[in-house]
Amino acid sequence: MTEEVLQPRPLGGAEAEPSKKSTKKNTPSGLWWLLVLVVGGLLVIRIVSQRTSPPKITLATPTALPVPSPTPDPALRAKAEAELEKSLALKGPLRATEPRRWAPETWRKSEESMSSGDQFMAEKNFEGAAKAYVAARPMLEELTLRLPSLPAELFPKALEAYARGNATDSVALLQIILFLDPENKEAKALLPRAEKADQSFAILQAIKQQVKNENWDLAWAEVNRLDQIDSLFPGAAELKEQISILLSQQEFTKWISQALHAVEAQDLESAQQLLGKAKRLLPDHPAVKDLGKQVDELVTQQQVLVLKDKAEKLEIQETWAEAHTVWLEMKALDSAAPWIQEGLEQSLRWKLEEEKISRASKNLQSAQAALWVKELKVRKKWPPKLDAKAQKVVEQWTLATTPVSVLLISDYETQIQVAKIGRWKPFREKEVILKPGSYVAKGIRMGYRDVRESFVVKPGQQNLKIEVICRERI
Repeated sequence: MTEEVLQPRPLGGAEAEPSKKSTKKNTPSGLWWLLVLVVGGLLVIRIVSQRTSPPKITLATPTALPVPSPTPDPALRAKAEAELEKSLALKGPLRATEPRRWAPETWRKSEESMSSGDQFMAEKNFEGAAKAYVAARPMLEELTLRLPSLPAELFPKALEAYARGNATDSVALLQIILFLDPENKEAKALLPRAEKADQSFAILQAIKQQVKNENWDLAWAEVNRLDQIDSLFPGAAELKEQISILLSQQEFTKWISQALHAVEAQDLESAQQLLGKAKRLLPDHPAVKDLGKQVDELVTQQQVLVLKDKAEKLEIQETWAEAHTVWLEMKALDSAAPWIQEGLEQSLRWKLEEEKISRASKNLQSAQAALWVKELKVRKKWPPKLDAKAQKVVEQWTLATTPVSVLLISDYETQIQVAKIGRWKPFREKEVILKPGSYVAKGIRMGYRDVRESFVVKPGQQNLKIEVICRERI
C-alpha cells in the first residue's frame, strides 16, 4: 500500500482541491482586513467608554460547600443509649425525693453530667455522651444508697425548719420522709403542726414581745392562742411556765384574800372556788394548806348537819334501814361527835327489830318465828309504827298456829290416813284437829283404787269438810 492511497481526498473530486499556488496568494489579503476590523472596533469602544461611565458590577460571594460529616457508628450510638437508660433508671426514683434539698451539690453535678450527655447526643457525639452518662452514675448510685437512712437524716432538719417557722421547708422534708417511709410515726405526727409552723412562730415572737413589755395579760392570751394552734411548738412551754409564774404571784394574793372573806361570811362554795384557783397556782403554799383545812372543816360540819336532818326525818318516817345508813355516813365524816354514836345505836336496834318482824311474817310456821314472836310480845316504848307491825305479827302467828277442826267424811268401807297426823279404820264422819297448812288425805279400800284428796287448812277456818271415799273398782 502506498502513501498516496492513504491521503484524504477533497469532497467534490479533483476540482475541489485548491492548488498550492492560489492558497499562498490569498492569505495575506484576508489577514489585513481582519486586522483593520479589530483596530476599528477597539477605537469605537474607547470613544464610547470616554463618554459613558461603566456600571459597577457586584460579584456574588461564593458559598462554601458543606463538608460531608462522617456516618455515625451505630455501635457507639447503642452504647450511649444504653448508658443513658442505666442512669435514668437511677435518676427516676431519686427525683421524687427532691435530692436538691438533701444533697444539692451531688445532685447538681449529676444533673450537669446528664445535661452534657444530652448535648453530646444532640451533636451525635455518641462517645462523649456515653462518657457523660457513665460519669453521672456513681453520683446517682451514691444518692440511692443514702435513701434507706434518709428518713432518720432528714427528720432533724425538718424539726429545725419547723422550729424556725419555715413551714415550706419543714413540710417538704416531712413529705420526703413519708414518701420513703409512709408509716413513720414521728413524721406523721409533726406534719400537721409543721403546716402551721409560720403561724406558730409568729405568735411565739408576739408572746416574747409582750413579755418584754411586761404585758402579762396579753402575753397569756397569746399563749392560749398558741395552745390552740400548736401547744408543742418549741419554746412555747417555757414561755407559758414563765408567764404562769408571774401571773400566779399577782393572782395568788388576790384569791387567798377573797377566799378568807368568803369563809368569814360562811359562803363556803365561793371559798372553795377561790381556794381551788389559788391551789392550782401554788399548791404547796402554807396559806393554801391552812385555809384549805379551815374550809374542809366547815364543809364537813355543814355536810354532817345536812345528814343529821335527813336521818331524823327518816326516823320520823320509821325507815330504820335507810336512817342507819345515813348515820354511818355521818360517822365516816365526823366520828368524834357523841350524838352520832347514839343515833347509830338506836337506828340499828329498830332496824334489827324490823327485820325480825319481816322475816317472821313470811314464815309463821317456823320454829324461829315462834322464838321471835315470844320476844315481840314483850315491848316497851317502841316507835308507834314498829309497835303496830310487831303486834300484827304476833296476832298472825297466833292465828296461824291455832288448830282448826276438820270433818273427815267416808263410807264405813274406806280406811283414811293423813300424813304425820294419823290413820283410822273405816268411819262415816270423824272430827280431826289440824293446824293451818296443806294436807293430803289418802283413802284405801280392798278391791278399789286408792284415792288422794289434797286440802288446805286456813287460819281460823270453820266448817271445813273433806270427803274421802274409794269408788273405782280394780
